[in-house]
Amino acid sequence: MITDAEILQDKLEQVDRDIAEVDEQVAAGELDGPTAEELRATYRRERRRVLDEIDALVASPAATTQSRDRRRVFAGAVLLLAGFAVVSVLLVNAVQQRAPGDLATGGIATDVATGGVDLATVTNEEMEAVVADNPQVVGMRLALARRYFDAGEFDKALDHYLVVLEQEPDQPEALASIGWMTYLSDRPDVAESYVERALATAPDYIQGYWFLGNIRLVGLGDSAGAIDPLERLLDFGDIVPDDIRVAAEALLEEARADS
Repeated sequence: MITDAEILQDKLEQVDRDIAEVDEQVAAGELDGPTAEELRATYRRERRRVLDEIDALVASPAATTQSRDRRRVFAGAVLLLAGFAVVSVLLVNAVQQRAPGDLATGGIATDVATGGVDLATVTNEEMEAVVADNPQVVGMRLALARRYFDAGEFDKALDHYLVVLEQEPDQPEALASIGWMTYLSDRPDVAESYVERALATAPDYIQGYWFLGNIRLVGLGDSAGAIDPLERLLDFGDIVPDDIRVAAEALLEEARADS
């Protein structure tokens, strides 16, 4: 008998395929820009709806003990993301470098785009306005998506990361972050492919190794497969935050014992 969880998982996979198909049709000249964007917006709304249904199902009293236990593991993993905040800024350029004349607006948009402003002083609303006025500047959208992601506002982060992938299909941070959010939605099989694509594009994106190690060990039960990403994460040495390093060492010990 097909369960509600399996139905929702199938729906999520179908939406992801639909989004990818739109990109393929645009590349083949089968869809014009406005039509493609309308379809993407529709699919993004559908994806959010399905993710909400999955969250509601996992959180419901009827959910299995295993699902609840996995959710607690996921919540603990999310808390460790804060340790990567500084590392992410160091490894992924938050703002694309552009001359002020390349922007549609001046003021804060110019300051942000040229790296002349501390993003901590800019509100989400201001960043949303900057991104809306300068949709071609991927770096600013990434900075905003990352802010939502780090705050756990995954629905808002997902919207911006999906737009980034429409502009740059191999953008590693967007791929890895969507992968992690998909993992937290209890689809580790789909999540793994996103993070693997991110690391294939950017082998030095250390946060991706943390994601992949967790996805394989906790999500997929693939202890042997988790060893390599966790080892590669620890190979980065002092740049890895202490809490992440300690957690990764514990996961690696578990993976080695189980493989």
